[in-house]
Parts: sequence; structure tokens; C-alpha cells
Amino acid sequence: MSVEEPSSTQNSVPMDTVEEPVAEAAPTVNGEADSTNSNSNPDISLRAKQLLEGTHGDNIEEMLNSTIAIVDSVRSAAVPSYVIEAIHYMTDFVTQKNCPVRGISIVESLLSKCHVPGVLTSIHSDMTQLCLAAKILSPALKFLDCDVTSISSDEVMDVRYVLQYYYYGGSLYAALRNFSRALHFFEICLSVPSQQTTSAIQVVAYQKLTLISILSGRRLSVRLPSVHSSIPHLCRPYGNLLQIAAEEDSEKFAATIAQMTPFLEKHSNLGLAKQALEYIRQKNVKKFQSTFVSLKLSSLANHLKLSVQEVENRLRRMIMSGDLSAQICKKEGMVWFNKHSEEFDNEAAIEKLKNSLDTCMSSFQKAKELNTGFSLDPKLLAKCAGD
Repeated sequence: MSVEEPSSTQNSVPMDTVEEPVAEAAPTVNGEADSTNSNSNPDISLRAKQLLEGTHGDNIEEMLNSTIAIVDSVRSAAVPSYVIEAIHYMTDFVTQKNCPVRGISIVESLLSKCHVPGVLTSIHSDMTQLCLAAKILSPALKFLDCDVTSISSDEVMDVRYVLQYYYYGGSLYAALRNFSRALHFFEICLSVPSQQTTSAIQVVAYQKLTLISILSGRRLSVRLPSVHSSIPHLCRPYGNLLQIAAEEDSEKFAATIAQMTPFLEKHSNLGLAKQALEYIRQKNVKKFQSTFVSLKLSSLANHLKLSVQEVENRLRRMIMSGDLSAQICKKEGMVWFNKHSEEFDNEAAIEKLKNSLDTCMSSFQKAKELNTGFSLDPKLLAKCAGD
């Protein structure tokens, strides 16, 4: 079951639960060459101004060609402000026209010229937004799988782009089911002291963070700045889901999701909620593994409030994914749980495996040294020569 993608237009985060959403100023450009950049071109600057003024109207081809020409004019890591503003405009435009894939290569080309490892720019948010909207995630990963140590000080940079980078990045990792990384990105998004009012981006980040903490089995432990202390109140329905999930009652959780379906769909979170339900059901199945050696499928179905066929399909998926060690006998309608199956999904087991490998490699090296010593022993060589 795939993760529901968030709406990817730049200003499309749900605003109904926000007291005072982020104010977004319209992009501006003076149409003149940037004197701080020796590579500035007045003609290119004028083209950027025409682009932002909507001269091309709805003509996608002309707009893309103008943006490509503007990006091609960049010759150094110092990107003029009008180029950055043109990229933001292009990102919004192609997203609204449902062709975000056409903007990915343009933004990637610009980032290849100006990207500095560890430095976050506003253009990075465009990359994550376009990849998520196009559902082509790999181009953004090389700009996400790195630690941000500083933020660009260019005049176009705004806290909104920082929040968008971490929000879209967290959503992208959630789509890849890399929940550990998704939690990390959403937590950073929520930790940014953006302004004196609550950001709509941070509200939707908290919603997704809540659901991912459920389906990954991790405790929600984000520390919100005091200015954002109202976020849990704005996301109260998700807090209720978190409490129900703690009870591990899959039937109650499923009923709650059914009631909240329109609400979850509105926030593009229904997919995550269903995955959380699946996690709770799998967790309940594992409880029987620790209690029973074998169990009738009909009895397990009765406990889980599912049909026998649904239970059998669930068990097969868990066995194939490695989440459960068991055997199913459909003829007898039974499932046998393996009590002593070893799992390698924790640090202790991985460390044990590493130590075993080190021991094997050390023993192999000693055997190799002994073999070399014996083969060069004078007595053995003399005896072999005498024979």
C-alpha cells in the first residue's frame, strides 16, 4: 500500500486548521543585471522579468525554454536572485499544469552548478517538490541523503523554503518507506522557529509525523519551540489516533479511520493511516507467536476480527517480508510459529553477527598463515623432495 502523496503546489498545504498561515510575498525582479555577479546578462535578466510577469501566459514550451536559457546563463556557484525567482515560478507553473516532471532536469542542472555539500538553498525545496509531485523520487535523493550544516544567505532565501525542503523531503522518504529518515526530516521541520505564528507547513508535518510514529512503532518525542506549542491542539484528531494506537486495538483503530476518512483524505494522509492500521494488526499477530506454538487459522481470525482468508493472506505477506517466522498448513487450517527464529532487526543482533564474522575472518587468516608456514618448512620440503 503506497503512501498518499501530499499536494505539491508551493502554497497548497491545508490552511483550514491554521490560525495565521505563512504570508507569501509575490516574487519580484528588477530586470537589471546583478552587479555582484560578473556572469550577469541584461538580456537574460529581462527574460526572467518577462517570465515572472507572465508574458508567456499558459504556453508551457515558451516558459520552459525561457527558464532553460536563464539557467544556462549561470556560470558559477553564485546564482543571481532573478534566476532563483525564475526557478520558483517555473516550479509552481509546471506543478499547477500537472507536468512537474518537465521541471526536474532544469532544477537539477542548476543545482549541479551551485550545489555546495552541506549548504541548503531555496532551490533545494523546488527539487524535492517537483520529484514528489512527479513521483520520480531518485533525482532528489542525492540532495536529501546528506547533512545540512548551513543555510544559504542569498536575498531570496526565506524560512518558507527551509520548511518546504524538510516537509517535502520527509514526505518523499515516507513514500520510500524509509520511516527513520522521514521522522528525522519532519522533526527538523517542526523544530524550526519560523515566525511568531504557527506555519501551515509545520501543522501538516506534525500530522504526518504522528502517523509515521505509529506505523514505525516509535514514540512521538519531538520537542516543539514554545511559539509552536499550539500545533498539537490544531492536530487533535491525530492525537486521538495516537492514543488509540497505544491500546493496540486494531478493530477500534480501523473504525476510527473509517469515521475520519474524509478528514484524512483532505490532508492526503489516508494512505499513511491505513499503513498504521496494518502495522497494528501485524503487531497483534506477533503477540500470538510469543504465546502459542500452533494455532488454528479460524481461531486467529476470530481474535483479529478478520476472515480466515484475510488472516492467511496477512500471514503469508508477513512471512515473505521476514516479519514473521511461521509455516501455514492450509489443508489442516493451522499455523505453526517458530519460537527460536533469530531476528536481525536490532542493534544487539547486528553486533552479534558482526562479531561472528570477525571471528570467522580471524580464524581463516590464522589457517592461511599456518598453511603458508607448513608449505615453507624445510623438513617438509626435504621430505617431499626425497619422495
